[in-house]
Amino acid sequence: MKSLHKFIIKSFWMPFLGAFMVTWFIFVMQYMWVWIDEFIGKGLEVIVILKFLGLLSTTLVPIALPLGILFASIMTYGNLGETSELVAVKAAGISIAKFTRPLFAFIVLITVLSFLFNNYVIPKAQMKASSLIYDIQNKKPVVAIKAGTFYKDIPNHTIYIGSKKSDGKSVNDIKIYDHTSGKGNDKITLAEKGKMYITDDKRFLIFELENGWRYEEKNALRGDEKELTRLGFKYWKKVFDLSDFKMPKTDENYFKGLRGAMTVQQIMHQIDTSKRNIQKMYESNKDLLSAQLMMAKKDSIKTKKLPVITSDSLFSIALIPDSLKSMVLSHTEIATRNIKSMLEVNKQNLKLQKTNLIEHYLEMHKRFTLPIACTLLFIIGVALGSIIRKGGLGMPFIAAIIFFVIYYVMNTVGEKIAKEQVVPILVGMWFPSAVLLAIGAFLMVKANNDSPLMNKEWYFRMGNKILSYFKKINSKKSSIVETHHP
Repeated sequence: MKSLHKFIIKSFWMPFLGAFMVTWFIFVMQYMWVWIDEFIGKGLEVIVILKFLGLLSTTLVPIALPLGILFASIMTYGNLGETSELVAVKAAGISIAKFTRPLFAFIVLITVLSFLFNNYVIPKAQMKASSLIYDIQNKKPVVAIKAGTFYKDIPNHTIYIGSKKSDGKSVNDIKIYDHTSGKGNDKITLAEKGKMYITDDKRFLIFELENGWRYEEKNALRGDEKELTRLGFKYWKKVFDLSDFKMPKTDENYFKGLRGAMTVQQIMHQIDTSKRNIQKMYESNKDLLSAQLMMAKKDSIKTKKLPVITSDSLFSIALIPDSLKSMVLSHTEIATRNIKSMLEVNKQNLKLQKTNLIEHYLEMHKRFTLPIACTLLFIIGVALGSIIRKGGLGMPFIAAIIFFVIYYVMNTVGEKIAKEQVVPILVGMWFPSAVLLAIGAFLMVKANNDSPLMNKEWYFRMGNKILSYFKKINSKKSSIVETHHP
């Protein structure tokens, strides 16, 4: 490899790695705030939270990668322009496009790897993340019995604690209401003091109570009489099983039907299945009317009173005798209502199948548009950096954010209008990429021609020229007015 090729790749590598990690971390933190409510009060282990963050961060790579490449390319070529190294390269007769060729090949390789990552790694991570967050959402909160409140999260029990000491275990004025029988609070335990703690394996909640009473109410054998039993105790141990408070473990295969957990091949298979289902629904709608007509024909023959209904005579009411018109119309109304109700059901099913088909198409196109955006934003970044000629974190960061927001907005709008069938799916999903390609080509031409497109001094000079031009016009008008009015 030539020294110049090594130089440009080395200059790009570290800014790219730093920019990607920063943007990736920002997106992870943003999504973390979305899910943080699901973690609070669940008593989750640190390893569970770290596992979820790891799976979530994997799914955010396709979003962070294009922004990282755009930012790194602007910063790299801005630094080269600011130190006049791009000027030296052009003076040697090497264009920016030729100078960027090895780095472009490197970005194409990243684009291919990004697609493979999106197609094979992220679906598995998405499936595991969906299973984990489902288990977290269905996990009961940890046992947190506060003083002065009634705690009801333990099934068939209500617990009240009057006060709790600073050690977190010693409690006073304990009341435990047991209604496992389904007949109300027929079992009550009262105690002056005791200890409350959870075993090390977090499987049991244990109360060691002192100086108390146990009340149990039973139905007597006669009438409405009830039997009340009271037992006093100096020490009593009550154990609660906390198995229901453990986080459930759902089979990951349950979520393999999610579009985000499918590969492109699986999505294409689902597309073919949806197309076949839609075609079957169209055929069933066509056969529906003829089937109902055949049923009506059989009914008319069976009754031996109504004339045989055929396709030629169905809508010719004049052919029906007056004595049978009311019966025929009633019979026809019933058949029509049946047909209408069945068509309404088929219509809703057809709508769901079409929506499902569109979403499959959108997901398949996204697997390609996001990786290709890496290459397109790289071209824009190279051209912008060459034109701006400013390194550091200021101007490159602002330019990167502006262009990424433009791409993100176009991509979001294109996906929405494609989903609503305002435009074809191909147009809606690939229009942002076409716009980026046009912008990149335009900026690259300007960069090769040393255009002052991003030079503020050029804009100042052009502004001064325009102002001076208008001043000359105004001076001429004023001189003409003075000559006509001496």
